[in-house]
Amino acid sequence: MKISLLPAYLISLVLLLISGLQLSAQVPRYVISFTDKHHSPYRLDAPSVYLSERALERRIRQHIPIDSTDLPVNPAYIDSLLKAGNIQVVYTLRWTNQAVIRTSDAEALQKIQELPFVKGVNRNANRMVGDDWMNDNKPQPVINTPARQTGTTDVDYGSAYTQIHLHEGEYLHNRSMKGDGMVIAVFDAGFLSVNSSSAFAPLRDQQQIIATKNFTDNTTDVYSYDDHGTHCLSILAANLPGEMTGTAPAADYVLLRTEEQDTEQPIEEVNWAAGAELADSLGVDVISSSLGYNTFDDPDFNHTYAQMDGHSLAITRAADMAAAKGMIVVNSAGNEGNLSWRYLLAPADGDSVLTIGAVNSQRQPAAFSSYGPAADGRVKPDVAGLGVGTSFITSDGSVGAGNGTSYACPVIAGLVACLWQAFPRRSNMEILQAVKASSSRYTSPDSRIGYGIPNFRAAYDTLLRQEMTDSAYIREQLAGQVIKVFPNPFTTRLNIYYQSTSSATVHLQLIDGMGRVTRNWTAANYGGYGYFTWETGLEQLPTGIYYLRMVQGNTRQVVKLMKW
Repeated sequence: MKISLLPAYLISLVLLLISGLQLSAQVPRYVISFTDKHHSPYRLDAPSVYLSERALERRIRQHIPIDSTDLPVNPAYIDSLLKAGNIQVVYTLRWTNQAVIRTSDAEALQKIQELPFVKGVNRNANRMVGDDWMNDNKPQPVINTPARQTGTTDVDYGSAYTQIHLHEGEYLHNRSMKGDGMVIAVFDAGFLSVNSSSAFAPLRDQQQIIATKNFTDNTTDVYSYDDHGTHCLSILAANLPGEMTGTAPAADYVLLRTEEQDTEQPIEEVNWAAGAELADSLGVDVISSSLGYNTFDDPDFNHTYAQMDGHSLAITRAADMAAAKGMIVVNSAGNEGNLSWRYLLAPADGDSVLTIGAVNSQRQPAAFSSYGPAADGRVKPDVAGLGVGTSFITSDGSVGAGNGTSYACPVIAGLVACLWQAFPRRSNMEILQAVKASSSRYTSPDSRIGYGIPNFRAAYDTLLRQEMTDSAYIREQLAGQVIKVFPNPFTTRLNIYYQSTSSATVHLQLIDGMGRVTRNWTAANYGGYGYFTWETGLEQLPTGIYYLRMVQGNTRQVVKLMKW
């Protein structure tokens, strides 16, 4: 599913921003905080002006109301900033009612501070942060050609088989859950060569990259910079059967450059928050962020472990706000496990963030994977993915491998998107709970891999059982029919919804094309709506046409099926 056009306010904002003076990247940036959103032309009862149709659908589906944080910054306030002098407005932030500007004009800054609707001017926006993979003393990608591995799947994953099979991700893919209709935003420092490499041609040919934004220079170019995002995107989106297939190859993607690889500045955290807001506006379902922050170019602004409590840091609050708006935020824990810091990085401390640690193919924690818990004692990381020898596509189009929680993150993010595709009625938090509950250490979480290694077969089956026992959901699926059978065609499993029309026992028969009864089942009578799942022995049946007959008292229903 392709995303709808940008909300009107975003189009207007882009025009407004580029009308500002084009100042160089070296000019200092400042965060301007406003006092209110009074007299704004935007209204809570007309959200389609500033949120896309897809964003509104996500809110409606999860019963999330539109509130004042959704309202854009008052454009009259932005006009006043531009009139103050030699100013460029880089972007605005709805949730925190702020604007980021560039200027070297001290007189203009003074005028801005005196404006009655300006609450504050942050002069430290150029002086902070890093991420969990860029520092020289962190594990760096080891580029090699990983061995091609295979297993019993409908997809030839090539070198990516191990990282998908570790989580039984092929169970989702074999059921046609490959991310179709989902939108994933990838936050990183750049996506070098994704717009030109033949390895990403399938992604381009299918028009699966639906939006790009570079928050560091206010352009749409994300392709001329670092290749770390290239690696992470390929773990999600690669579609090269026999070479490498990603965890969500059919999803659509929004590529956002929020990280500035040459410096360690606080503006990167603000960029991250702006990226989350844009993702919300566009109707993104899942954010995959292989970034994290704790140290700065200026050590006066370093974070402390005590601040990793889920609410002290602005970037963590932004991540939790993204979740409150209905998105799933998946973030790497960090690569600090064998360094002096040791612990996770922001925004991985967020209580609504799915924080990803790293394990090897033997399911052992990677030495570099950051430790939990969060400073307030909550379980962190939440779960772990393959982050040692993870396969990815390099900027030259070859298949390589590397180490880091940065690479474990998109492995999990893609599979989470596929799981949500299968159960779109579920909220983001319900999907995350199913992922955690499916994990290897759910009953005894630790500080290394949290609840453990997720099993997406188990998560899928749990959610399916929940849905199939939900009478309202079954009634909705039946849509007036007495019986519904899926998948059709089937291979090894049949799921059956039915309406019980009497107190009599429900009998089910599977009949082949020659009229022979091949299977007999008795299903429970739920006194209204019921379900039945059968998979034992179906794989032994020959391919061809079958008929499922339901008998309950005087009721007879027959459904034609195909066995593959």
